[in-house]
Amino acid sequence: MPGSNTVFTHTVLKPLLFEKQSVVRARKLSFYSILFVGLLTSLTAISAEEPAVNPPKLKELPENKAPETPDTWEFGARFGFGMRGPNRFDQNLNGFSSNLDPRVASQTKQENTRGSFQGEFLARTRLSEGFKIGMIGGYRYYDPFSLRNITSEPFVTQLNFQMESFYLLGMVWQEGRFNRYFRWEAGLGLGVTRALWVTKGYATDGKEYYEQNGNLKGSGLEFRLEGSLIHPINERVSLSFGTYLSWVNITSFDGSFNGDTASFYVRQDGRVSPLTESANQDNILLSNQYSRKLDMQSAYGGLFFGVNYKF
Repeated sequence: MPGSNTVFTHTVLKPLLFEKQSVVRARKLSFYSILFVGLLTSLTAISAEEPAVNPPKLKELPENKAPETPDTWEFGARFGFGMRGPNRFDQNLNGFSSNLDPRVASQTKQENTRGSFQGEFLARTRLSEGFKIGMIGGYRYYDPFSLRNITSEPFVTQLNFQMESFYLLGMVWQEGRFNRYFRWEAGLGLGVTRALWVTKGYATDGKEYYEQNGNLKGSGLEFRLEGSLIHPINERVSLSFGTYLSWVNITSFDGSFNGDTASFYVRQDGRVSPLTESANQDNILLSNQYSRKLDMQSAYGGLFFGVNYKF
């Protein structure tokens, strides 16, 4: 009957209803747990794969970059001018005399501007960061100079000189940046030099005329100290402007004078004259004075301009 306890208890089974809901709820929790574990596993797998993918991309970047070409060799040409300082060479020439007899009065006047012009060729390579090593080969032309000697005999001698030299120096340079437009360089070198001394002139006693011709050569050492500023035009070409200081030591000049093998000799009394070896020995015996060959020890300073090209 409607409303009876019997019908109600058979229709509504609360314990069975509550049991079914627990099973559904447990299944939902299991589903969510599986889904959460799956997502966590996927994220772990993705994060584990990423390091293996990224490094190859980073490693490929340097391989695609073109390497820079080092400047292995550099060649250059220079032009310069300078002046030779007064030294013992000029002082000895002031004592020139055509007669070595001390009883004969002698007076000499020398004209010498001591200027010079030079052309150079350089070749060098990089030794390390900031240092270069190489060589300089050059030709130096000296301003013509002359002297006039008058003795009391009377006798007049006029000699016109022309001198030039070739040199080869081993050099070491240090470089650095001066500003955004220039780089600086300081160089130090030592090498050999060979000079050619040509003489043309005349001598006369008023009655007879004698030509004076000489061709003498001398070898020695040359020391160089220089500093310059470098302005690059492009990756290969650069311009240079600098100053130099050189010291030249030539022990003697030997060759021919008036057709005979001779050299310039300096006596103890300061008189200088071109003599043959035998004439010098006779002069030592007659005058009892020691003599030596005329040497040249000179310091030079000047400026230079140049163009350099890198290979």
